Amino acid sequence: METTQIVWILSPTLVIAIFTLVLVKWFLDQESRRRKQEFLMRSGETVLKHRLQAFERLALYLQRISPETLVLREQRKEMNAFQLQNHLLKTLRSEFNHNMAMQIYMPADTWELIKKAREEVARLINTTAAQVPPTVPSFELGRRIIENSGESANHAVKQALESLQKNVEELGLH
Repeated sequence: METTQIVWILSPTLVIAIFTLVLVKWFLDQESRRRKQEFLMRSGETVLKHRLQAFERLALYLQRISPETLVLREQRKEMNAFQLQNHLLKTLRSEFNHNMAMQIYMPADTWELIKKAREEVARLINTTAAQVPPTVPSFELGRRIIENSGESANHAVKQALESLQKNVEELGLH
């Protein structure tokens, strides 16, 4: 057989083999893109779920540290003002530390507002405690904290809650 005859016999086979390889590569690329997109969608759903849980937990945290709620929940008859002050600050720190990991799901400005709210509540507790003798019953300190809470502490908590709500609305799930 001559070389030209061999080329004429093998060329259709070669064209079909090249076409098949190109088609298989295209199919595998499409399948890879589809799987990657599925993975990203599932990951996005998981992240969204965790973000929503973080928003819920931090909203609950802010409600729990609002001065009125904190005092009414944590005040004990047997405590004096000094003991109540320490107990409230410890509770404030403990609850914050418990929720600290949620910051990874928060926009930075919202997290800063949450930290500011905690700091304002702590400042309210400390400044109010400085106005009463440490040995008076805890009721007196608790009453004064609630009376003074209308100023910066409640405002800071409210501002942080509004920021959380705005973040949820931006997710388009509201």
